Amino acid sequence: MIDLFKKILNEFNNLPKFNTNPTFMEICQMGGDRFEERCSQILSFYLNPNAEHKLNGLFINTLLELLNCTNWQYNPKSTEIVTEEVTEDKKRIDITIITDDFVIAIENKIGADLYNPFESYVKYINSNYQKHKKIFVVLSARKITDSAELRKIAKYNYKYINYDEFFTTLKKNIGMYAIDCDQAYLTFLFDFIRTIENLYYNNTKMEINRFFFENKDTIEKLVKQYNDHNNYILQNQKENIADIKLKVSKKTGIEWSIWQGWDLYITFNDDSNKIGIECSYGDATFDNQLGNFHIYVTVWNKKYMRPYEDEIKKVFPVKNIDDRSIPNRVFVHLPVIVGNDHEEIAETLADYYFKLKEITDRIK
Repeated sequence: MIDLFKKILNEFNNLPKFNTNPTFMEICQMGGDRFEERCSQILSFYLNPNAEHKLNGLFINTLLELLNCTNWQYNPKSTEIVTEEVTEDKKRIDITIITDDFVIAIENKIGADLYNPFESYVKYINSNYQKHKKIFVVLSARKITDSAELRKIAKYNYKYINYDEFFTTLKKNIGMYAIDCDQAYLTFLFDFIRTIENLYYNNTKMEINRFFFENKDTIEKLVKQYNDHNNYILQNQKENIADIKLKVSKKTGIEWSIWQGWDLYITFNDDSNKIGIECSYGDATFDNQLGNFHIYVTVWNKKYMRPYEDEIKKVFPVKNIDDRSIPNRVFVHLPVIVGNDHEEIAETLADYYFKLKEITDRIK
């Protein structure tokens, strides 16, 4: 079993890793129909050659390239982008690009099936833009392979473009547009692209997903063994903390507390500038499975440290001060105790207790 675990871990280590940091759109957690709606709004903004992004005709020109219509000309200043254009029978066309010479009607699909009334869209565009050249597009993030959907696209003379090929061509073309554009909107654009790619086209992510599916049973066994290992160490730490609590409570003449079995602590000035001493085991290794003993002077609100800080630095052997690991908390790191001599640990804690008590008796 160990050899199998090693094999699985080696395979995982050799896989390329993808960026797991969430995009801004992912942080906003836009899902379902609203996600598709937001994508259409974003696409409409960037398709507009007059919009504040200053990418000019990048999106329209990329679309024309994929449609093999690069000879089609248009005046950017008179180009209009319409979203949710309503047909006579109250259906809505996602995006319509209207120029002096041509019209492009876009059905923007992210993950949904092609249930849309294409016949209504075509009839409306042909009727309302009789003098324009016309082209109809299905722009889909989901790769369309279903024969019925492909027949529907062909039946109404729609052109199918996948977001993957659209973004690939867009990134190829962007260089000449990026220099003079608004850099903030360029950042938003790449966030939009990465959001869609993460959903459908991230090959690295797909490889990792495949790895997890193919090795599901072995990974579950590995995770269970790992959790059992950690629980064993934690239980051992809890037993040692309980014994240290008895010793330090006796030495200080006051009952110390334990949080969740592994964190030993005492507090002062609970009704004003609450401050305390916390300690626990950490940094476990194969040769030291219990870990070393870490001790902190800590406050639960940053502002409470201000009255005490100078005195603490004078009296305690401060190693460093951490005010970032937990928001609004401050930890004053004191020397780590290597080894597991309960008497030494309790004696050190008692010494720190009386030092902090003397400070907090004077400074409330």
